Amino acid sequence: MTEKILLINGISPYLYILAVCLTPQEAWGTAFMIYLIIFAGQLIFTTVVGISGRDKEMLAKITMINKLIQIPYYVVFFIFSFGTVVFGMSLMGIGLLLLPVLVALDFGVFLSTLIPEEICTIKLKADGHMTAGRFILFLIGNAVYVVDIVLSVMIFKKYRSLSTTR
Repeated sequence: MTEKILLINGISPYLYILAVCLTPQEAWGTAFMIYLIIFAGQLIFTTVVGISGRDKEMLAKITMINKLIQIPYYVVFFIFSFGTVVFGMSLMGIGLLLLPVLVALDFGVFLSTLIPEEICTIKLKADGHMTAGRFILFLIGNAVYVVDIVLSVMIFKKYRSLSTTR
């Protein structure tokens, strides 16, 4: 049941964008700190639930769903970030100053699905359902855009096949 709460990770980027759009510009500084604290709490909760959760098949399923839900966010974020950096470069290189902020925002959202996927991969290896070589490839692949989506489906299918053989 607790794992189902992690479905919030899938929609959280959209909620943060909505919150930023609805926040008056003069309150952005305070709002940003509040969002940062909430997001840090979200990542801590995700890690604790991922590690302590008993139903890794459910965790794998929710992680896969979250990754699929976030695809439109990443497409729009990439286009926005590219446009912002390119436009900023035409303004005496300001785009380079924005790049680290955009990368940090992107990485934070990516962590919300990377953490549970890595936990599921580690559990598969610990239970002897994955070779060492495949384990290393999955750990690295989980951290690569697009590849992580394919691997999340494969991880869920592996857990699903394990539960049907019991």
